Amino acid sequence: MPAHFTELRRIETSGGEVMKALHADEADFRGLGEAYFSRVNADCVRGWKRHNEMTVNVVVPVGHVRFVVAHDDHFDEYDLGPEHSYGRLTIEPGSWFGFKGGVDGGLVLNLSDIVHRPDEADGKELDEFEYQWTSTEQADPSTPDSDVGISVGSTEE
Repeated sequence: MPAHFTELRRIETSGGEVMKALHADEADFRGLGEAYFSRVNADCVRGWKRHNEMTVNVVVPVGHVRFVVAHDDHFDEYDLGPEHSYGRLTIEPGSWFGFKGGVDGGLVLNLSDIVHRPDEADGKELDEFEYQWTSTEQADPSTPDSDVGISVGSTEE
Protein backbone atom coordinates (compact mmCIF):
# COMPACT_ATOMS: atom_id res chain seq x y z
CA MET A 1 0.00 0.00 0.00
CA PRO A 2 1.64 3.31 -1.08
CA ALA A 3 0.10 5.37 1.75
CA HIS A 4 -2.24 4.97 4.68
CA PHE A 5 -3.77 7.11 7.41
CA THR A 6 -3.65 6.36 11.14
CA GLU A 7 -5.99 8.26 13.44
CA LEU A 8 -4.09 9.68 16.43
CA ARG A 9 -5.10 10.42 20.01
CA ARG A 10 -5.72 13.91 21.29
CA ILE A 11 -5.80 14.23 25.06
CA GLU A 12 -7.34 17.25 26.76
CA THR A 13 -5.56 18.39 29.90
CA SER A 14 -6.13 21.39 32.15
CA GLY A 15 -2.96 23.00 30.80
CA GLY A 16 -3.60 22.35 27.10
CA GLU A 17 -4.01 19.53 24.63
CA VAL A 18 -1.53 16.65 24.12
CA MET A 19 -1.42 15.49 20.50
CA LYS A 20 0.20 12.09 19.89
CA ALA A 21 2.36 11.49 16.78
CA LEU A 22 4.16 8.11 16.79
CA HIS A 23 4.97 5.36 19.30
CA ALA A 24 8.00 3.08 19.04
CA ASP A 25 5.73 0.03 19.37
CA GLU A 26 3.57 0.90 16.33
CA ALA A 27 3.98 -0.98 13.03
CA ASP A 28 4.66 2.31 11.21
CA PHE A 29 7.69 2.98 13.40
CA ARG A 30 10.70 1.69 11.50
CA GLY A 31 13.32 3.62 13.39
CA LEU A 32 13.94 7.34 13.58
CA GLY A 33 16.39 8.89 11.17
CA GLU A 34 15.25 12.42 11.87
CA ALA A 35 12.26 14.53 12.83
CA TYR A 36 11.73 17.91 11.23
CA PHE A 37 9.05 20.55 10.76
CA SER A 38 8.14 22.24 7.47
CA ARG A 39 6.01 25.35 7.27
CA VAL A 40 3.63 25.36 4.34
CA ASN A 41 2.33 28.78 3.35
CA ALA A 42 -1.33 29.36 2.51
CA ASP A 43 -2.27 27.87 -0.88
CA CYS A 44 1.39 27.00 -1.59
CA VAL A 45 1.84 23.74 -3.51
CA ARG A 46 4.94 21.59 -3.09
CA GLY A 47 5.55 18.54 -5.21
CA TRP A 48 5.96 16.20 -6.76
CA LYS A 49 8.42 14.15 -4.70
CA ARG A 50 9.28 10.47 -4.43
CA HIS A 51 11.56 9.04 -1.76
CA ASN A 52 13.22 5.81 -2.87
CA GLU A 53 14.33 4.66 0.60
CA MET A 54 12.62 6.92 3.16
CA THR A 55 9.31 6.07 4.80
CA VAL A 56 7.57 9.41 5.40
CA ASN A 57 5.35 9.74 8.51
CA VAL A 58 3.70 13.17 8.46
CA VAL A 59 1.49 14.83 11.07
CA VAL A 60 -0.05 18.31 10.81
CA PRO A 61 -0.48 19.66 14.37
CA VAL A 62 -1.19 23.25 13.25
CA GLY A 63 -3.26 24.49 10.32
CA HIS A 64 -4.38 22.42 7.34
CA VAL A 65 -2.40 20.69 4.62
CA ARG A 66 -3.77 18.54 1.78
CA PHE A 67 -1.49 15.67 0.77
CA VAL A 68 -1.99 13.96 -2.57
CA VAL A 69 -0.51 10.54 -3.36
CA ALA A 70 -0.34 9.58 -7.05
CA HIS A 71 -1.17 6.12 -8.36
CA ASP A 72 -1.08 4.86 -11.95
CA ASP A 73 -4.76 5.63 -12.53
CA HIS A 74 -5.93 7.85 -9.65
CA PHE A 75 -4.91 10.12 -6.78
CA ASP A 76 -5.63 9.75 -3.06
CA GLU A 77 -6.23 12.98 -1.13
CA TYR A 78 -5.64 13.36 2.61
CA ASP A 79 -6.68 16.54 4.42
CA LEU A 80 -4.63 16.71 7.60
CA GLY A 81 -4.82 19.09 10.55
CA PRO A 82 -6.45 19.32 13.96
CA GLU A 83 -9.67 20.80 12.54
CA HIS A 84 -9.79 18.23 9.72
CA SER A 85 -8.29 14.81 10.37
CA TYR A 86 -5.79 14.61 13.17
CA GLY A 87 -3.64 11.65 12.35
CA ARG A 88 -0.49 10.42 10.72
CA LEU A 89 -0.07 9.81 7.00
CA THR A 90 2.51 7.14 6.24
CA ILE A 91 3.90 7.28 2.70
CA GLU A 92 5.92 4.26 1.61
CA PRO A 93 9.15 4.56 -0.39
CA GLY A 94 8.56 4.74 -4.15
CA SER A 95 5.30 6.73 -3.88
CA TRP A 96 4.90 10.10 -5.62
CA PHE A 97 3.26 12.78 -3.49
CA GLY A 98 2.69 16.51 -3.24
CA PHE A 99 0.97 18.80 -0.77
CA LYS A 100 -0.76 22.16 -0.52
CA GLY A 101 -1.21 24.52 2.42
CA GLY A 102 -4.72 25.39 3.53
CA VAL A 103 -6.13 28.91 3.68
CA ASP A 104 -3.97 29.71 6.72
CA GLY A 105 -1.10 27.37 5.83
CA GLY A 106 0.10 24.61 8.08
CA LEU A 107 2.95 23.05 9.97
CA VAL A 108 4.07 19.56 8.94
CA LEU A 109 6.06 17.23 11.18
CA ASN A 110 7.91 14.46 9.34
CA LEU A 111 9.15 11.53 11.41
CA SER A 112 11.31 9.77 8.84
CA ASP A 113 13.04 6.44 9.25
CA ILE A 114 16.31 7.63 7.67
CA VAL A 115 18.23 10.89 7.63
CA HIS A 116 17.26 12.93 4.56
CA ARG A 117 19.69 12.63 1.66
CA PRO A 118 19.03 14.51 -1.59
CA ASP A 119 20.32 11.55 -3.64
CA GLU A 120 17.55 9.20 -2.43
CA ALA A 121 14.65 11.39 -3.61
CA ASP A 122 13.33 12.31 -7.05
CA GLY A 123 11.28 15.33 -8.03
CA LYS A 124 8.91 16.31 -10.82
CA GLU A 125 7.32 19.58 -11.85
CA LEU A 126 3.69 20.15 -10.82
CA ASP A 127 2.41 19.85 -14.40
CA GLU A 128 3.97 16.39 -14.88
CA PHE A 129 0.95 14.81 -13.19
CA GLU A 130 -2.64 15.36 -14.34
CA TYR A 131 -3.88 16.56 -10.95
CA GLN A 132 -5.89 19.75 -10.40
CA TRP A 133 -4.81 21.50 -7.20
CA THR A 134 -8.18 22.88 -6.10
CA SER A 135 -8.82 25.12 -3.14
CA THR A 136 -8.28 23.44 0.19
CA GLU A 137 -11.31 25.36 1.48
CA GLN A 138 -13.45 22.65 -0.14
CA ALA A 139 -12.21 20.02 2.32
CA ASP A 140 -14.98 18.82 4.60
CA PRO A 141 -13.66 17.01 7.68
CA SER A 142 -16.96 15.21 8.12
CA THR A 143 -16.85 13.59 4.67
CA PRO A 144 -17.15 9.84 5.24
CA ASP A 145 -14.72 8.85 2.47
CA SER A 146 -13.00 6.18 4.53
CA ASP A 147 -13.63 3.85 7.42
CA VAL A 148 -12.00 6.25 9.90
CA GLY A 149 -14.04 9.30 8.90
CA ILE A 150 -11.19 11.32 7.48
CA SER A 151 -11.37 13.55 4.47
CA VAL A 152 -9.75 11.15 2.04
CA GLY A 153 -10.76 10.72 -1.55
CA SER A 154 -9.63 9.30 -4.83
CA THR A 155 -9.74 11.12 -8.10
CA GLU A 156 -9.38 9.49 -11.49
CA GLU A 157 -6.58 10.65 -13.75
